[in-house]
Order: sequence, then C-alpha cells, then structure tokens
Amino acid sequence: MSKKKPDTPSTRLGTQMRGAMASAYSGRGHTAADLYLHYSPKMQRDVVLTGKLQYFHFLLVERDPSVIEVDYAPYERLVQVAGQAFAEVVAAEVKTQDGHVVWRRLIDHEPDRAEAVPDLRKSIGSGPLAAVTRLDVLTLRQLVGDEMWTRNAHRAVSWITAARDWPLVEYKRRVLKLIKDTRVVTFDDCLSLGEGSERALLGAAVLQMAMMGSVDSDLGQRPLTAMSTFSAA
Repeated sequence: MSKKKPDTPSTRLGTQMRGAMASAYSGRGHTAADLYLHYSPKMQRDVVLTGKLQYFHFLLVERDPSVIEVDYAPYERLVQVAGQAFAEVVAAEVKTQDGHVVWRRLIDHEPDRAEAVPDLRKSIGSGPLAAVTRLDVLTLRQLVGDEMWTRNAHRAVSWITAARDWPLVEYKRRVLKLIKDTRVVTFDDCLSLGEGSERALLGAAVLQMAMMGSVDSDLGQRPLTAMSTFSAA
C-alpha cells in the first residue's frame, strides 16, 4: 500500500520571507549590522536578528529546553515599560519553564561599558519592572561556548524551517516508537521510517525533538551525520 505524501502548503515561504525582510530593512534605521531573517521553531514564526551576536543567541535559545518563550526584538515594547535608555541595552527577553522573565544583553566581550546597566540592575524586580527576574549579560564566547551544538543547531533549524508548513506530530510519534523499541537510533534509522519527501519531515521531527530536549542526542559531541544517535531523554 502506498503511503500518503504530505500536502502542498498553501502559503509560499518565499513570499513570506520577502515581505518580512522588506519590513526589516525599512525599519532598521542606520545600523551597520547584518540582518538575518530566520524561522524560529520555538516561536513558530519568522524573526529578524541583527548581527552575529543575535544570531548566535538565537541558536542558543532554540536548543535550550528551559526557554519556553522568547522575544528577539523587544525594543519597542520595552521602551514603553522601561524607557529608551534601558531598552537600548536589552537584546532579548526570555521566559523560562520555572516562570522567570529574563532580560538578556549581548556583548562581544567584557567589560561591559554601558552606563545604563548598573541602574537597570537596581530597577529590576520593582515598580514597572517587578515582573522581570534578572538581567543576564552574555558574551560572544558564552554564546558559542558549545561550538559543536552551535554548528548542529544551525543545520537543525534549517531542516525544521523547511518543514514549517507541515504538522510533525505523526512523524515524531514514529520516531519515538522506534526509540522505545530499539533504545538508540541513528539519524538514518529515523529517515528510513518514510519514503520520498517523508524522509525530510522525519528528519525535521527528530531534530526538533532533540532541540527541545524531548530526546537525547550526540549533537553536542559530533557533527550531524547519518550516524548521529538519538535516545530517550
């Protein structure tokens, strides 16, 4: 019996990306930083990232199971809450599984010379910022400290982005059943559960589960290949 193939998505990804990038270019002001437009599996929408620090932070967040929500461009909203001086030193806002709201500042290296940072730390946790737990300052070295996972996250997000218009629940179910039956599986084992275009969806499914922490993997130790391994979390 032939297997059902994924339906054709109704919305063209290229059209969505061109519209989002045009909007980003028109609103970026006079910054000299590169712009990255990427699909965020965690937020299930396109996000605009400014410069390498934001992109590496994006890869870190997307593979961090403790982060359940993220705003990669909170500036306009934070201006209304905290004022321009504070908003300008915050690159992202994340919400963790334990309910903490964390503001993140991204810098190339220490020391952090932003004059607003000490006052912002004093203001967090009270008044308009009562809901904010803390300000974390992350350097480039911290963002890419796990170099292998960073490289593999870059590739994994691309797989997941290519499958963004298809529900992956059924493909995740197949992979989890295989892991339950055999304990440890390879990336090629997962792809072999389907035929044709289903293989790409199965790959996206297992990589998304690895990024979310639903399954364990060796992606922090070795490059992503057909022999990469996955097991129960």
